[in-house]
Amino acid sequence: MDIYFSSDKALMEQIGLTIRRRRIAANMTQKQLSEQAVVALSAVGNIEKGKNTSVLTLIQVLRTLQSLDLLESFFREEEISPIAYAEAMRKHHLPQRVRKSNNEPKTESEW
Repeated sequence: MDIYFSSDKALMEQIGLTIRRRRIAANMTQKQLSEQAVVALSAVGNIEKGKNTSVLTLIQVLRTLQSLDLLESFFREEEISPIAYAEAMRKHHLPQRVRKSNNEPKTESEW
């Protein structure tokens, strides 16, 4: 399945199918999942049918199914090449110009 050429509806249906498979593998009913995830039973049904759901509800269901690993790609930090890193550091740490000091003696204020 090429996700970039899939419709939003097809992607939601695939997510729902994955949730359903994980729920069945965990030997849980929709009602048990909804109770443990503290979401409405209809929310679990809607997810499994590929209907719209909130991200929070999806996270609660995935957490209950011990399937948060499905979201890992959101939390991977992008690696930067050594050359790009060196270039970024060079731009941020340009040497400062040394200003000539004024050799005139400072006069004290009359205050």
